[in-house]
Amino acid sequence: MLRRAAFCLLCLFVTPALADWDRARLDREIAALEQRSQGRLGVALLDLRDRELWSHRGAESFPMQSVFKLPLAIAVLQAVEAGRLKLDQPITIHRREFSLYHSPLAKAFKGESNAYPVRELIRLAAGESDNTAADILMREIGGPKTVTAMLKAGDIAGISVDRYEREFQPEIYGLPGFAWSEAIDEPAYRARLAKLDPQRRQRALAAALKDKRDASTPEASVLFLEAQAKGNWLRDPAHSRLIDRIATDSPTGPKRIKAGLPSGARFAHKTGLGLTLDGINHATNDIGVVRLPDGRAFAIAVYLAGSRADEATREATHAAMARLAVAALK
Repeated sequence: MLRRAAFCLLCLFVTPALADWDRARLDREIAALEQRSQGRLGVALLDLRDRELWSHRGAESFPMQSVFKLPLAIAVLQAVEAGRLKLDQPITIHRREFSLYHSPLAKAFKGESNAYPVRELIRLAAGESDNTAADILMREIGGPKTVTAMLKAGDIAGISVDRYEREFQPEIYGLPGFAWSEAIDEPAYRARLAKLDPQRRQRALAAALKDKRDASTPEASVLFLEAQAKGNWLRDPAHSRLIDRIATDSPTGPKRIKAGLPSGARFAHKTGLGLTLDGINHATNDIGVVRLPDGRAFAIAVYLAGSRADEATREATHAAMARLAVAALK
């Protein structure tokens, strides 16, 4: 069962009267929104006062991309609470251990090795969406299976974390993943990916879009977020506050859900973004907890997979869904 904590993040806000969703409006407008998105759109909304749930494709699996880094951060803090790690404990990272794609850590790296406290690696992974930091932390706690086991122990079904970034990113397009014994030459990898037969890439991507590994359903995501908002994952309230602060301060996805929220709203969230190749985007995602100025709060998960739209249109889909959610919350 979920760990219970006396501290509740939502208690910091005024408790409103019971609410519900304008389901007729949501059902009416979601079809047009999905059509404009040019992909498969999955959405779940969970009111955090009375637990009223609405979803579209809510039980379907979607590729998470970097969304997994939020449960990863919680799993790392559980390891801290169990005494297996310390927040100020330095973790040495070697240049040969860099992962693929987005990594502010790798860009600022000096020399062949540097040490980073666990606290900073959590911030980089969950806040900056740093792939190298995420892979290193996941290795430190025992691998992807540790995160999935945490979720199952917390009664969250429908989220599976199965591979490191260095593994699943190449596999999305039909290339072998990188073992920890392999240093990644990213320019060479990108050149190899570009030279692949487009039909091979597209077949691999089509399979990846149906893969239940490293995937989540929208409904599972909002239940996970609800547990975090209640402080249920962690025993120490300070650790729950740390996650909330990192997720709220995250600079990623400013044109997604955040762009559709009213002035004064707070949004603690995690984004995910895959490559676009052959005119098809793997995933453009955003999940988080919205706290409105009037005290209402809800969890939202928006997953967009296999879209043929450009980035501006994909992100505008997120913003439009956020506006619709706020308008539909009675």
